[in-house]
Amino acid sequence: MTRTAPPTGRHRAVRRRRLWPVGLALGTAVLVAVVGSGGTYALWDRSASTRASTVRSGTATVVVSPLTAMYRTPLAPGDSTTGTFSVRNTGSVPLSIRLSLTGTKVAYAGDVPAAAVLDELTLRLSAVGRASDCRSGLGGYSARPAAFDTGSGYYTLPVGVAGTACLEMVLDADAPQSVAGAVTDFTLTVTGTQVVR
Repeated sequence: MTRTAPPTGRHRAVRRRRLWPVGLALGTAVLVAVVGSGGTYALWDRSASTRASTVRSGTATVVVSPLTAMYRTPLAPGDSTTGTFSVRNTGSVPLSIRLSLTGTKVAYAGDVPAAAVLDELTLRLSAVGRASDCRSGLGGYSARPAAFDTGSGYYTLPVGVAGTACLEMVLDADAPQSVAGAVTDFTLTVTGTQVVR
């Protein structure tokens, strides 16, 4: 049986030299990992509560009265007829009011197209203090029926307040004989949109 000679001092020194850099590298890696992780490891915690609170949604509600009859007076060129209606904000938020014609219908126009009849009419809208103040010739918004739309923000109606509107339909002074006898029906739509505060 052969025995291997024990390592000499020279071989031992070589092994120790090789282990020293490995241990140093491992220690440096652990130190870098701990230092590089950042943050804190403290477990402090604190909480507090507020009192209970209630949040309610608002309501946007508009009540519109019927438009008074405007058909009682037949129109000759240059003549007009008026009608009134009221708008009340019964909701809980201020409303931006918009008025637009959403439908027009012309009956008995003979051979003349409905558009030709509507092109001879002008619709005027003005705010009045009371219905009895409504009369021909008041200023305000005006347009042909096909283009009548005040756009949003025409008027702001506060909560609980009612406004009265005067509506005037005017037949052009130079309207041709061909539109005589035509009857025009229209639908006026009132839209209320919440005012952004």
